[in-house]
Amino acid sequence: MDFSAPKITDNRGKRLRDERRIPESNGHSRYQILSTACIMKLARDKLQQIKSGETPASEADSHLPFEASEDLELAILLQAAAAKVANQEWFQAEKLLTFCDLSASPGGNPVQRVVYYFSESLRERIERECGLLLSEEFEKLRIEKAMDVQQAEIHLQPEMMECQQEVPIRPASESAAIQAILDAVESSKRVHLIDLGINNGSHWTQIIQHFAVRYDCPLEILRISAVGSCKVLLEATGKRLSSFARSLNLPFSFHMIISELKDLNEELFDIESNEAVAVYSEFRLSTLLPWPDHLKNLIGVVTNLKPRVMAIKEMEASMNNGDFLDRFHAALLIFSALFDSIKVCMESRIAFRKWSEEVIYQKMIRNIVSTEGIQRVFRHERIGFWRRYLGSFGMVETDFSSLAISQATVLLRRSNNFSYCDLNRDGKSLIFGWKGTSILNLSAWKFQDH
Repeated sequence: MDFSAPKITDNRGKRLRDERRIPESNGHSRYQILSTACIMKLARDKLQQIKSGETPASEADSHLPFEASEDLELAILLQAAAAKVANQEWFQAEKLLTFCDLSASPGGNPVQRVVYYFSESLRERIERECGLLLSEEFEKLRIEKAMDVQQAEIHLQPEMMECQQEVPIRPASESAAIQAILDAVESSKRVHLIDLGINNGSHWTQIIQHFAVRYDCPLEILRISAVGSCKVLLEATGKRLSSFARSLNLPFSFHMIISELKDLNEELFDIESNEAVAVYSEFRLSTLLPWPDHLKNLIGVVTNLKPRVMAIKEMEASMNNGDFLDRFHAALLIFSALFDSIKVCMESRIAFRKWSEEVIYQKMIRNIVSTEGIQRVFRHERIGFWRRYLGSFGMVETDFSSLAISQATVLLRRSNNFSYCDLNRDGKSLIFGWKGTSILNLSAWKFQDH
């Protein structure tokens, strides 16, 4: 097996590792050399061939093991049903979804699980379009479920922190983002970090550790301002980070800003004139895509804070598309890669894998597939969109340092599953993926004053 580090390629380069070279491990069957996303792509190609009257079979398909052939048929049925939904052929779509039910399962292999959740979401869209799902009833159920999820997140927070690090692209991308921030504030004695969606805050432990041993230029104070809507979660995160900083004798202050992103203003952050400010946004900008004015206002607020750098992580997929079928296929590929990755990386963490799929991913898939208009809040864009959008505000994309990239690469190599991971360049940004399917984009931005 090749134990060299994953190579960094530009956006014109080949993906890091050919799927045909993925080694068998952990008892996985040979057919899983074909990733779930690859099976979905193959199914889409077959469906196009069927529609155009071409013979769908090929020599490559004839060599697929039986289980892979079954998964391919299931993927074709799902995408055929989505096409029927797009054409408002409800009866035909429902019939195809009934066939999906014969094999799809939340407890099956990744293909069967992906099809199960997308099939459920297509059914919900049909019910909504046909007036079978009352909007008031749906909204009540949505609010009740959101409250249950929030309570579960509070209870599972410590376990979630540990489990999330087992999917290697997560800690690798976090490390690169944090290093970009460190590079920008390295010589400062008073540092103010603003997190637009801190979650469990595990990514900030790297910075706390760094400043605790910076003896040549001791830090006077590290401040973290965390934005969020759940006071209990913010309090729990603040206590953990404060305790960690205290154990390292680092001067530290944690400030909660309980607010929606759309309601933020500069005064909430209490910026001091002698502070070096940096901003981190993980999957936050995309939440405002349904409301362009709110997104524009947020960028204006961040600009007025005059940060040294803003590190931004988003999903690398075009799910803001108004065309239902395009959006469906984009979501299908990225969630196929996500389901694949947590299946492999969380083999011994079944409870957390099920939580991720049955609660977090299911909620996202359902919203992307079954809703339209202002109700569709899970929207994402590729790095090209963010490059144009942020550039229009005078923000300047900046390179990641060699240290940031090498740290990300080292973290990927440490994983038993690093051979499945992709790390590519797109311009000055980094793209993290799984078995050839892009999942995350990470970019760093400076402002004209800096």
